[in-house]
Amino acid sequence: MRIKRFTAKSLPEVIQQIKLEFGMGAVILSQRENPENGWAEVTAGVREEDLPENDREKPPDIPEPGCQSGKPAPSPETARPVSPGTPPGTGFKAYQKAVRESRKAKSNSEAEEGAGLKAELKETVNSGIKEIRELILNLAHRQSLSEKWRDQAELIKLYRCLLKTSLEPELARDLAEKAAESSAAWGGDLLSQLRQTVRPLVKCREGALPRILAILGPSGSGKTTVLVKLAALAQKRALKTAAITLDTLKLGAAGQLAQYARIMGMGVKACQSRAEFDEAREIFGSADLILVDTSTRDFLGDRKSALLEGAEAQTLLVLPANLKSEDLIDIYQRTAGPDLWGLVLTKLDETRTLGSLLNLFIKVSPALGFFSTGPRIPEDFIPAQADKFLDLWLRPPLEEG
Repeated sequence: MRIKRFTAKSLPEVIQQIKLEFGMGAVILSQRENPENGWAEVTAGVREEDLPENDREKPPDIPEPGCQSGKPAPSPETARPVSPGTPPGTGFKAYQKAVRESRKAKSNSEAEEGAGLKAELKETVNSGIKEIRELILNLAHRQSLSEKWRDQAELIKLYRCLLKTSLEPELARDLAEKAAESSAAWGGDLLSQLRQTVRPLVKCREGALPRILAILGPSGSGKTTVLVKLAALAQKRALKTAAITLDTLKLGAAGQLAQYARIMGMGVKACQSRAEFDEAREIFGSADLILVDTSTRDFLGDRKSALLEGAEAQTLLVLPANLKSEDLIDIYQRTAGPDLWGLVLTKLDETRTLGSLLNLFIKVSPALGFFSTGPRIPEDFIPAQADKFLDLWLRPPLEEG
């Protein structure tokens, strides 16, 4: 560090000398007024690396004009030599600009370096947290398995994948260990054994549709869309199809179905009573398939039995795949009965965790009729298949590792 004392008639003149000598990086160490002549005396210091480029090699013992000599401080125009022909002040201004740009570049460089170090530190910390989290999860999942399987890394990984699908922990453990038992006995792949273990639990409907099929389901489950998709699928199979709508309360529901019916060339009739429903059945007496669109009120109340009782109708329950397990089971148990033909699972393309459906299959063993996997009619409406469900259920967690 270079330290020097500056004197002048006034403090502003001293500050000007310091700026000219040491630049903007100077630090004032002390200041006082000389009692003999009243001049200002200031001791300043600066780090060697903060000195202007032209002053770094200057010998410290060369006296500066006006310093400690009683002479006035030089003006900015004469403080530093300039090239011949250069207008007064130009050299000093250029020097000041160069100093500012140098310091700005240095500041930006330090900021970028600091940002890089901060990002690197953040990445290191996050990586460490992730590793610790993985260790804790592995330890917890290891303890959840039976003692004989706690050292099987692949089984622990499979168990974690099942939990990611929202499958209940007890069911996930039982399925994983059953798959491990089969794999140990037959020497097969663990994932293949899991599929073989789960496949019988996914029961699917086979055979022809009943002639009258009422579409039931909670609000927003997609009952009308299912009816249209099912009608398109039936027409593709050369079945003469008609529709009856009991949903006369929802604004625009009957009109929407009528518009679909016109496009598909399908007969449709809206009914508000059992008498009108019986009349519609007679009108569509020659149809191979009559699809009945019900309202949410029918689903929640007693009108379902009053309208459909004795009509030789069976029901098709629509369940959206994004509901929680307890809601799916509650809806199924309130709807289940001898007239329930099967289920339609909708919104399979809107969720990546289908373990809640498997919880339903294991606990109440419903029969699946159809899958709705997207908006296209009827390409995304297919008969239920166990292997198709297993693909939809397992692929997301396996892709995530």
